[in-house]
Amino acid sequence: MIAPYWAALIATATVAIGEFCNRRVIGWLPEDPPRPGRKLHLRPMPLAGALIVPTILAWCIADRAWLPLAAIVVATATGFEDDRRKEHSGPIDEGGVDWRIKAVGLAIAAGLIAATVADPLVEPWFFAMAFGLTFVLTNAVNFLDNMDGVATSLAATMLLSVGLGKPTAAWIAAAGFAAAGFLPWNWPRPRLFLGDGGAYALGLCASYAIVHTAREEPLFLLVAAVPLVDFLQVVCARIWLAVPPWVGDRRHVTHIAHNLGVKKVLVAPLVAAITALLGVVALRGGWPFVN
Repeated sequence: MIAPYWAALIATATVAIGEFCNRRVIGWLPEDPPRPGRKLHLRPMPLAGALIVPTILAWCIADRAWLPLAAIVVATATGFEDDRRKEHSGPIDEGGVDWRIKAVGLAIAAGLIAATVADPLVEPWFFAMAFGLTFVLTNAVNFLDNMDGVATSLAATMLLSVGLGKPTAAWIAAAGFAAAGFLPWNWPRPRLFLGDGGAYALGLCASYAIVHTAREEPLFLLVAAVPLVDFLQVVCARIWLAVPPWVGDRRHVTHIAHNLGVKKVLVAPLVAAITALLGVVALRGGWPFVN
């Protein structure tokens, strides 16, 4: 199990080099400009989450996980291009890649992940369920990339809950440790943001882990409860208010917690703790401390 620890070390070192290059040398990473009323940060923040993806891909190659590798590449490329275009958008209109193009990119990635779980010709219904869960959960993790460290710690907790608790492939645990390696740069004093490239990649990895484990043990769907509940309540609220579902706002569970008095710096640990508790429930097959 030394491999995941090396993954975390490599991810941290890679992101450190990326920050140095962005701040001191060439500034090639896209940035997220401040948008009063929508965003909480007050200065442009580098979007560097895609820098941890090569670490994950290396372990996919080591595991010969070719379909997940292709899916992660498609999702990361879709998100990174969106990040790059948003950098040059206005303070209100975020711009970015057209939502239909993003949907197609994520649908291709979700289809590749679903194909690792079920043959669409043999088990079309299960394939459809795996596809839908992967597509929604990948977007749900990206939706929660709205406050320092939330999406990073959430993805790390989901991946490690499965990768260490119910190991199915070494690259899942490696992805979890890689996300953990990015966390010090993203929380509590963020110097780098995940961006859509990093959030889509981690969300897709978490989706693979949940879908594969939940096929045999459906209780593991609990590990994805926080992002799924947030996604459903936000999308329903936007539809009810006649707002396009892909237009961001401050109705997420993270914003609700912050408005209820939870300090911004404590929101990420709170989300991670809830997810970890649900992971323990899934592993034990019931609530801990209850006979």
